[in-house]
Amino acid sequence: MKTKNLKVFTMILLISALLILASSASLSNVKAATTTALFNYTTLGGSVTANGTALTGGAATNFNSGDTLQFKATASSGFQFLCFVYADASGSITSTDNPFTHTITAACAMEAVFIPTSNAPASTASGGAATVTLFTTIGGTTDPAASTSGASYSNYTIGTASTITQSSGTSGDFKFLCWVTQDSNGASLYTTSSLSLTPRSSGIAIEAIWIPTSSTVTLPSASVTPTPKVDEVSSVMAAIVAAALVAAAVGTVAYTKKARK
Repeated sequence: MKTKNLKVFTMILLISALLILASSASLSNVKAATTTALFNYTTLGGSVTANGTALTGGAATNFNSGDTLQFKATASSGFQFLCFVYADASGSITSTDNPFTHTITAACAMEAVFIPTSNAPASTASGGAATVTLFTTIGGTTDPAASTSGASYSNYTIGTASTITQSSGTSGDFKFLCWVTQDSNGASLYTTSSLSLTPRSSGIAIEAIWIPTSSTVTLPSASVTPTPKVDEVSSVMAAIVAAALVAAAVGTVAYTKKARK
């Protein structure tokens, strides 16, 4: 009887040990599934989802480390998708794939770059206060300073030019690509290092775009809708009238000579 009880007791101990080991393994797996923050920068011209979940601009979303995410960019009207910029502690990359699939293993940042399909026409508006809002993007800084939620400055005047400057990261990992602006007249793209800004309305949003120095992403040629000037139209008309007068004069001379004969 004692031997039988000892066997039962031994089996209970063995089963208990196995249950403890299984529980420990399960706890280890739970601990291994650590969360990782992905920060999505606010970008003008579109929105981004990760595995179908909308990412809020200027905010972080938590995922499990090791998750494979599919990023999908959707351009707003008047914009087109250019590329994704992804950065973490190991470095930064760009991808023109849309959707773009990547496995996250550490805290990281994501930005979808959208550019205008064409530049907005020039405006002759002048006078009145203008508020300029600058948004931070991956890779550099601006002066005046930008912020992830948008830094607003109200010391601008419609129709009066001002200069906004940019600087890529001091580590040399990024290079400047372009400026993107958007107001009530539409969106525009500028490739000059410093932005000579002439506000056309009471509010304008601006961002500077940088990409990794190793990136081969380039800008497509943007179509610009020019605004004809009165003096340009007058010059063309004057040239047409002058040509007509010359032709008439030549015809008159030829007819006169023929009549004399």
